[in-house]
Amino acid sequence: MRYSKGHIILFLTPLGLVVLFMYAMMLWTAYVSLNNWVGMAPSWNFNGLANYLTLFRMERFWINLQNNILWMVIFIPPTAFLGLVLAYALELSGRAEAFFRPIFLYPMALSFVVTGTLWAWMYDPGSGVINALLKGVGLGALAQPWIASPKQALYCMIGAAIWQYTGFAMTLYLAAIRDISREIIEASRVDGASDLQVFIHIVIPNVQHATMIVVAMLTLFSLKVFDLVWVMTMGGPGNSTEVLSYFMFVATFRQQLVGLGAAISVIILILAVVVVIPYASWSMKRMQA
Repeated sequence: MRYSKGHIILFLTPLGLVVLFMYAMMLWTAYVSLNNWVGMAPSWNFNGLANYLTLFRMERFWINLQNNILWMVIFIPPTAFLGLVLAYALELSGRAEAFFRPIFLYPMALSFVVTGTLWAWMYDPGSGVINALLKGVGLGALAQPWIASPKQALYCMIGAAIWQYTGFAMTLYLAAIRDISREIIEASRVDGASDLQVFIHIVIPNVQHATMIVVAMLTLFSLKVFDLVWVMTMGGPGNSTEVLSYFMFVATFRQQLVGLGAAISVIILILAVVVVIPYASWSMKRMQA
């Protein structure tokens, strides 16, 4: 069946309208960030970059930005690596894959609210299962305050996110591994390559396109993470676990500083563009080399 220009326009028009709406909302948010909008009713008092200068003078903003960077640095590498290792292990497991794959994919089916509630209970210093298990096996000295500690709470949340997102990375890597030519793998095994050697010299170089997608998606999640922070700590203790998206919510809907909240959202967008686009460009050039 041949498609005419009319068919193409008919199919692409809804998508085009959605894309235009998204860009229009982005431009509207950027304009709001240039106004001194206080309260939920529209207030168009243009003040230029005053909201951004206010943020840059706030210690809270820099703590939130630092926490977002820590999310990216600590969350992305282990999640991607564990996803790749699990994908390769499933590829080697044969019939056992039918049993293990749903186990690793199950966390993906949970909402972040459920995940946050589950892990907050596990991390609870008094009645949490982690400290209870440590005490039960005679390792009570290793019990920690976990999310009640300003120094540990952020890392506890990142651990919960790794648990939930490893299955996502595994799924993408599994599809990439199965796209590798069987002839290459079989030839390497005939030449005496072990499973580890196949993994290092064949699998890793041939799943770079999946790695680009995994890292980009995990980066975006790290920059916009909100649910886990809200459910597990509400930014505490103090503001030690606050991130920019949480600060944006508080500024916009609790303090009703809509212009300031819009400025934070624009900064999040800029960070996403600054991080993801250069990485994607570098990855594509590397794959084509």
